[in-house]
Amino acid sequence: MPEFDGRKVSLLDEKGVAYKDTIIERIEKRRNVFKPCRDYIYRANFYDQNKSLITSTRIKMTATGKRWENQPELQDELTIQYEYEKEDQKKAVQNKLNKKYPEYPWVKETKTGIIENAKKIWMHPFRSNQFLFTEIAPFPEIEYPIKIGKTWTGQLRIQEGWGDWENTSGNFSYEITKQESTETKYGEIDNCWKVESISNYPFGKSNFDYWFSEKLGFVKMNYRNYGGQYLEIELEEMKER
Repeated sequence: MPEFDGRKVSLLDEKGVAYKDTIIERIEKRRNVFKPCRDYIYRANFYDQNKSLITSTRIKMTATGKRWENQPELQDELTIQYEYEKEDQKKAVQNKLNKKYPEYPWVKETKTGIIENAKKIWMHPFRSNQFLFTEIAPFPEIEYPIKIGKTWTGQLRIQEGWGDWENTSGNFSYEITKQESTETKYGEIDNCWKVESISNYPFGKSNFDYWFSEKLGFVKMNYRNYGGQYLEIELEEMKER
């Protein structure tokens, strides 16, 4: 377990503003990308193995400016809102990858965490409803300083309650492969860093390529899971409030 400095979760200044992530190195806290009250709206297209469209829905992500209650000493809070129709649920069930995972009701809104500091930006993936399989892919992440050819690794153990995946461990590998302009539904975004990553679990391998903008964050995310399904997520709108 990491050691924390003496302030523990007392990360606020005299005005009540969070300014440190309290790992022992006292990493500088940043909110340059995931600014409070900045709305990111994504288009998420989910395809089967033959690239036939299963669902096309929108996801809205907003940083609240608060600390995430599950790990307040390190992570900020994100609110994730999912748009979908009943027909989307029916189609997703027909293409279910994790056969033993219970059929829980779909959610319209959930809260999760993100890390943004001087060393890295990291976030939980969109993993509710038909996007469950992003849990066993590498999580969106960028490490500083950013440069082509940079590599790093990670791992995640899946606990009980995850159906076919429970009690398994996976390894992640990442590489920054290029810097380029990328086309999204939001428009062409210049100077994006492309990251290619792979997860390896006992049940299979999943690929995750994504594009990171130092101004806008994760603007494009393309998955191909171990079952051959595709998920393509692109920034569609961004609003400042």
